[in-house]
Amino acid sequence: MRLTVLQKELCVWIAVFAVAAVLGVFYIEHTPNDHPGIIRLHVIANSNSPEDQALKLAVRDEIIRMMEGQEDLEDARSYIDGHLDEIETAAEKVIREKGFDYPASAKRKVVFIPEKRYEDLTLPAGNYEALRITLGRGEGHNWWCVIFPQLCLIGEPDEEAAGEEAEGTKIVLKSKIKEMIKKDIEKEVP
Repeated sequence: MRLTVLQKELCVWIAVFAVAAVLGVFYIEHTPNDHPGIIRLHVIANSNSPEDQALKLAVRDEIIRMMEGQEDLEDARSYIDGHLDEIETAAEKVIREKGFDYPASAKRKVVFIPEKRYEDLTLPAGNYEALRITLGRGEGHNWWCVIFPQLCLIGEPDEEAAGEEAEGTKIVLKSKIKEMIKKDIEKEVP
């Protein structure tokens, strides 16, 4: 059976699209981390309804509590990877306690994150390692913070001393992150 010119062209285009699709999936799954040493938390709400947005913040608070005490980058990664099921279960527990009934999914991956300001700290846009929690359909606004080193601070301190200690910790962590970002930028400049 002989192929016509049109059939040959069609076969070539199908092959080109198939190769492009495979390369696209490979790139997405192997996205380079622009800022090693930093793990971000990314919580995506089910929708933009006020209830789903409030729920997103309640889930965020629970995940931050779970991540407290991670002193080392590899320990933080190990904790996340070894506890993805527990992280999903904790998120779903918060969802149920707030009267909703949809799932949560959690995974650690490298994702693009836009520039974000935290008071006097600006994290540039780029690819960051992140713990991504998707609530329900994941069609709502999202929320970002840095869970390693831990800059996601929740709640109000009960005492002035505790507030001063938390503020001091926050300043040290911001300094570490600024230094990491500076080193990452210096690597990029030839």
